[in-house]
Amino acid sequence: MSKDFLLVVITKMHIRLNELIEKNDFDLLCEEVQLYSRRLDKFLSYYYKAVERNPELEYNLKLLDNAVKCSV
Repeated sequence: MSKDFLLVVITKMHIRLNELIEKNDFDLLCEEVQLYSRRLDKFLSYYYKAVERNPELEYNLKLLDNAVKCSV
């Protein structure tokens, strides 16, 4: 997977999680929010394992934060 693809997936997943949280009136214990949050955690774990194998994949976390903020 390319660096750009990983950034896009992580950004979209963060946006989707934010939408679910809003949809459920900011109830972080809602089952739907919990399930999607775990899904995002699994993908982030996959990303960090990929970075360990290939450090070139690592993005600056500030870039990721800015991408999420700009897309909301």
